[in-house]
Amino acid sequence: MPGYRGKLIGATSTFLVVDAAALAARIYVRARMLGRNAFGLDDLVLCLTYIGFVIASAMEFTSMAYGFAAEEKRPYYDKAKSTQFYYANQLMVYISSGLVKFAVALVLLRIARTKRMRWLLLGSMVVVAIWTVVMTLYSSWLCATKGSSNYAGSTTCSNVGYFRTSTNILIDYFYAFLPIYMLWDVQMSLKMKASVLLLLGLGAFASAATIVKLVVIIQLVHATATEADDLHYDLLLWADIELGLAILAVSAAALRPLLKYLHVPWTYGSRSSPSQDGIYHELEPR
Repeated sequence: MPGYRGKLIGATSTFLVVDAAALAARIYVRARMLGRNAFGLDDLVLCLTYIGFVIASAMEFTSMAYGFAAEEKRPYYDKAKSTQFYYANQLMVYISSGLVKFAVALVLLRIARTKRMRWLLLGSMVVVAIWTVVMTLYSSWLCATKGSSNYAGSTTCSNVGYFRTSTNILIDYFYAFLPIYMLWDVQMSLKMKASVLLLLGLGAFASAATIVKLVVIIQLVHATATEADDLHYDLLLWADIELGLAILAVSAAALRPLLKYLHVPWTYGSRSSPSQDGIYHELEPR
């Protein structure tokens, strides 16, 4: 298991810093550049998601302090406490994964121009709420063995893992590609539409980590005991990457006014100032 602890610490620490910077920039854009009234429920939910990520990371680091993913044994390691804090980490990851999907839906709800689209997004949020509660219960409680989901030792948990990860991918890509349909008939320049779609579609990159997780779960079903430990570490690593990328993607979706202010060429529009610009303001009827 060489290097797993370093990879986990490196990936988690990197996303904690990068996500904090992206989220701070988003809050600055919404509260300062676009006005205090621009700060909405989607921003609040995203802040809660990041707090969940911080708590999950703290539980992960504490678990490692008690020996999780250690390359060699130390006299002060405590297996029971290590798995207990890993269990807490997994619980917060499941909850945060649901929250970040809520944040994406609320972002899209801001720019929904028809009643049908608003109802579609509201319905999807109900589905995400049910999905988050059910999958959290199954994955963190009913399928918990020694403090973690035992995909290698339980057929039921393997099936739950397949279902949760597969539906996670479907939900992510639904939100990633929905903006294409939403902006299809919107009157705006091609360059501006492309920049908005790029920012809103960044969630598709986060879904790539979810696909890797699905591959790992498939490998776990046929893994030996030694291989299972390594694969569980891989699963945790990609869970950190998935959540970190998702928070980054949702944060970046609101940064167009800031990028324009910094004179990033592809963000220029033909009419508007930073105080009137932004992916939401651009889509409002003139």
